[in-house]
Amino acid sequence: MSSQPPAIIDRQPWLHRVLLLWLDPLFRLGATRPLVDSDIWHLGAQDTAVRLSRRFARHWGTAHDQLQSSLVRAVCRTFAREMTVVATLAVAYSLLVQYQPPLIHLLMTVVTRSDDTIDDTSGYWYAALLAVVSLVSVTILDSSFFVTAQLATNVKTVVMDLVLSQSLHCPDAATSSGDVITMVAVDSTRLFVGFVALPWLVVPVVTLPLLYTAIGSMMGWQVGVAGGLTLLVVMAGGYYFAHAAGNLRHDLMAAQAARVKATDELLAGIRVVKMYGWEASLENRVTSLRDAELALQHTYQFGSELNAIGLLVAPTLSLMACVVVYVVGLGHALTPTVAFTAMAYVNIARLPCNLFAFAVMRVTEAVTSAHRIEAFIQSSPATIPSASSTTSTSSTTSIADDDMVAEAVVDMHEASFASTNQPRGDPLTPPPSSSRSACILHQLNLTIPQHQLTMIVGPVGSGKSSVLKAILGELELVAGHMEATTTRVAYASQEPWLQQTTIRSNITFQSDNANISDHYATVLSACQLLPDLSSFPQGDCTVLGDRGVNLSGGQRARVALARAMYRQDADLVLLDDPLSALDSHVAKTVFEQGIRGVLAEKSVILVLNSHYHLLPFADTIVVMEGGRVVRQGSFATMQQHLTSLSYPQTSKTCPPSTTLADQLLSLASPNPTSTSSHVRTANPLKTQPPVDESSPLLVVAPTSDVALDTYVAYFDASGWHGISVMAGVGGMYLLSQGVVVAADAALTSVTSLCLYVALAVAAMLLLFTRGICALLLNLACAKTLHRQLLHAVVSAPVPTFFDVTPLGRILHRFTSDLFDVDSRMPTSAVYLLQCQFQVLGIAVVCGAALPCSIVFCAPLTLLVTRIYTRFSHTSPALTRLAAAHRAPFVAFATETLRGLSTIRAFDQTEHFETNGRRLLDKAQSYLLVQFLASRWLQMRMDGLSAGMVAAVAFCCVWSRATVGVVGAGLALTYVTQLSGFLSRAVMGHAEVAEHMTSVERMVEYIGIKSEGAKSEGPVGGSRSTTALAEWPSRGAVTFANYSMRYRAGLELSLKHVSLSVRAGEKVGICGRTGGGKSSLLAALFRTVEAASGRIMIDGVDIATVDLAILRSRLTIIPQDPVVFSGSVRFNLDPTLTTDDAALWHVLRQVHLADVVGLDYDVAEHGANLSGGQRQLLCIARALLRKSKVVVLDEATANIDGDTDRLIQDTLRANFDHDNVTKLVIAHRVHTILDSDRILVLQDGSVVEFDTPAALLAIEDGVFKALAAHAGAALP
Repeated sequence: MSSQPPAIIDRQPWLHRVLLLWLDPLFRLGATRPLVDSDIWHLGAQDTAVRLSRRFARHWGTAHDQLQSSLVRAVCRTFAREMTVVATLAVAYSLLVQYQPPLIHLLMTVVTRSDDTIDDTSGYWYAALLAVVSLVSVTILDSSFFVTAQLATNVKTVVMDLVLSQSLHCPDAATSSGDVITMVAVDSTRLFVGFVALPWLVVPVVTLPLLYTAIGSMMGWQVGVAGGLTLLVVMAGGYYFAHAAGNLRHDLMAAQAARVKATDELLAGIRVVKMYGWEASLENRVTSLRDAELALQHTYQFGSELNAIGLLVAPTLSLMACVVVYVVGLGHALTPTVAFTAMAYVNIARLPCNLFAFAVMRVTEAVTSAHRIEAFIQSSPATIPSASSTTSTSSTTSIADDDMVAEAVVDMHEASFASTNQPRGDPLTPPPSSSRSACILHQLNLTIPQHQLTMIVGPVGSGKSSVLKAILGELELVAGHMEATTTRVAYASQEPWLQQTTIRSNITFQSDNANISDHYATVLSACQLLPDLSSFPQGDCTVLGDRGVNLSGGQRARVALARAMYRQDADLVLLDDPLSALDSHVAKTVFEQGIRGVLAEKSVILVLNSHYHLLPFADTIVVMEGGRVVRQGSFATMQQHLTSLSYPQTSKTCPPSTTLADQLLSLASPNPTSTSSHVRTANPLKTQPPVDESSPLLVVAPTSDVALDTYVAYFDASGWHGISVMAGVGGMYLLSQGVVVAADAALTSVTSLCLYVALAVAAMLLLFTRGICALLLNLACAKTLHRQLLHAVVSAPVPTFFDVTPLGRILHRFTSDLFDVDSRMPTSAVYLLQCQFQVLGIAVVCGAALPCSIVFCAPLTLLVTRIYTRFSHTSPALTRLAAAHRAPFVAFATETLRGLSTIRAFDQTEHFETNGRRLLDKAQSYLLVQFLASRWLQMRMDGLSAGMVAAVAFCCVWSRATVGVVGAGLALTYVTQLSGFLSRAVMGHAEVAEHMTSVERMVEYIGIKSEGAKSEGPVGGSRSTTALAEWPSRGAVTFANYSMRYRAGLELSLKHVSLSVRAGEKVGICGRTGGGKSSLLAALFRTVEAASGRIMIDGVDIATVDLAILRSRLTIIPQDPVVFSGSVRFNLDPTLTTDDAALWHVLRQVHLADVVGLDYDVAEHGANLSGGQRQLLCIARALLRKSKVVVLDEATANIDGDTDRLIQDTLRANFDHDNVTKLVIAHRVHTILDSDRILVLQDGSVVEFDTPAALLAIEDGVFKALAAHAGAALP
């Protein structure tokens, strides 16, 4: 944005800025065509995130000061100038509006002719003055809203940037995605709304004392005191309830964060959830959290509504007190002039009173949200950049002293490490006295030599990955010493972290337009990515889906490994078991060309859970056990201690031997580049990244107005017919407004006092009833919409929804959009109805009292309609564009949280801060224009209202001979309220329409076609549950000419597959990456439907079986372990139907019983378990299900050799018998050599299917080549 011209707002004259005339061209454009991105102006330089963060940093202080700092105080100091301007304008409005009642009093004397010295000319002057006062006062107030809009937007920018920056610097364990997403999406919005409400904290404080002082001077000090005290008592009660309701937000936001976290986990693991048939159980979990949230929401909304209704009727109570004291207490006769002048004073208090409740609640909520964010910042040892620095130093390791051993890149002496922070729940909960957990690495004495290859091995949970985290600085050194000679580190995590951007950007951390070096091509070749990239239409400019969903596990691992190899200035490369997800021959080539080739001059630490045949190539081997280094040395000195590991007993030169493995290896080409020799002629490296119209990141915002169907769908969610509900609510509001008008009309004489009191009490009861009914209606709608949305999303197909829709965008429906429906919609809708019927009452009173004013109503209505029509053409587009550009920032924050260790290891914190700020500035530019568009509308409505005040005032003077005193008084007192209610009625309609776009997006997702749904017949199958009670009884699987594609328009992923797997048979499935192994699995579990052909299990076509039944009868052990926060009991059986004895039994079977218990609390994403332990939990789940068909997708890829053998024994004991059919997808050929038959897939087709011996006997056979590359031998 720095290259762009100054923002348009900065180039406007002062008057144009104040009156928002610079927005007129945008509305004219919006009336002619749908708005697009290029129509919206960027932020001014002073409003960008980088400038605002520097400004804020001066007041936030250093990291030490932050522990005592107040975020609210720092924000107020940062924006003190803007807040002073807002307060000054609010005070000016409060003073000026005091002149309206005296002018009405003078006009009433003209109408009643009570003063012979006042002629018609003076009356017209009074009318003109009243009009001028009305116009100038609302213009000043609207100007304050213009300043407030910029202020609130800048505060939100600072807060969102602060949260993202803090997240980039604080430890993984201290960063809960649910908390951070809630702070970014919801808490920042609450701060925005809180600052928007600031003027309405100032206006009542100034206005109300002046009002009741004036009433006291006119009617007697006793009257002023009585009315003022009545209002004060009600407002004090309102403040108390509003403050209590705001404080309840603490619990409500905690409940919301818990729901968002559970939703995030559900969506992140949706593929495994679907294949296990756990949708209902995980839905119920989220729904239970939602119910708890709604219970708090109900209490909060009920208290808020009571407070709002109390403040709504407060002026009526105050006026009643004034009249009673004046008539009964002081014995005065109530003349129309006095009555309506008093009413005019009290009516001025209506808007401040109504909005005072809003302001107190919103400011209290903002303070609560600020405390949440403050607690999040202060609970972590992270350092926020000071004013003089916008980036932090690398958090990897410390620089060594001069006397450090020169040959060591890392040296640890008696070093013990612990997690720096436990995963937090509610950020407002004070941390314990020591947030440090128990040590996970103990007394390490470890030396990593420079320019050598160090391999780390050990059983599951022994601390292999933790050693790398300790070197990266992700663990806290609690004892001993650690020194390092470099901070230039490259890192490949055990679970590859990929962004939703191009493959090239994932590897280089640069834009796609950046020049690519020869080193980049060398890295791609070494990681065996060139064949894969050649198969993608866009090559390395292919945009990845969420978590790299459009890549296989092996491809994801190689992209992450390429990223580590690409960093040329890295002195130390940390590789956390990147080879386990690779086919054996690919792993061998990657090791030779990459780790021993590209990284030959680097210091490399390689963690191994498999591929132990590579151990002889290590310069140093480290053996871990129980968080300790038990052995360290060269392969030669360690060989006798590594007998439990599977490695070839050969030297580094691999001399010839007589084993079958060596004979098979001799069949493979000695040229290490042979794997890439069949690269297609298409260049996989794109010089110009094309626009991918199907990219899941491409945001397209609808432009049409919110349809009536959306409103009907919203009210239908209440459980009643939508149209009937809308009519019933309208009728109730019409009745209550009629009673209010009648009560005001009765305030004319002493004889009507009792009637007035009775009508006023009735009006207050009706106001209370309608408010509570509207509240209950909104809560019912919100509950139903969430339930429908959750079910629709969880039931959505994987290939056509989850594979093409970023997780951040889906989460946006459950955060910002749901927040609009939960909190903002009820407030806006109720306020809209109040204002609309108030305007209707004003129109009816003015028309009935002054028929001549009807002449002015017609042009007023025409102008209002014209202005609002122009606004309505533009506002929905602005709202949708704002939402469309807000979602990418939430998605960016979500994926950034998953890759914190990688980001910090590559010293990319500044890069991600810059990218985050770029997305934030884009989102905030739309938010500012969207909000200012509402101010534009309000200013014009207020101007028209001032014109109507002038018309009614002049009509009263002109027709004073015929107009009645009561009519004139009602007309004048009511029309002066028009400026407050007309603009808010029209804006309220726009706000409700804005919130309805959130409903519209939710309804759009609710309408997603469920997986398994077909155009005809029952959804998901036609066979009854009773008929399938014992199915499958044998487990025979048959593919009959089966073909499948992931989405319409794509090539077939499986092509005419025909094969039969006998009951109880063990079939190994192998093939090159992209050959169709994962597609076969997807077809069996029907996460993708058939294009042609069918799959039968025990003779039953699975397409006729309900999806829930089908998946409940199959079992899969996935390659990527998915666990959920909560107890181990819940992770083993989310249905909670299995007894503890069975759960303990499977824990013992997978050798976890001594590590965790059933009540052990698993952290978010399993952060407190190793990768192997997470995989063991997944295996334990499978053991519980006792299915006839079991699929193992490289189930022990992340498990060490010893544990692997124990697990293989367990799997054989449970599954290797005639009652269970086993389909084993293998990336390591030796794991399937004991299979009854082996299926080889290539390009989605079956190329070989026979016994291992038969396949090895085929000359030039595909499986024989695979086995040769792996060096595998028959048992």
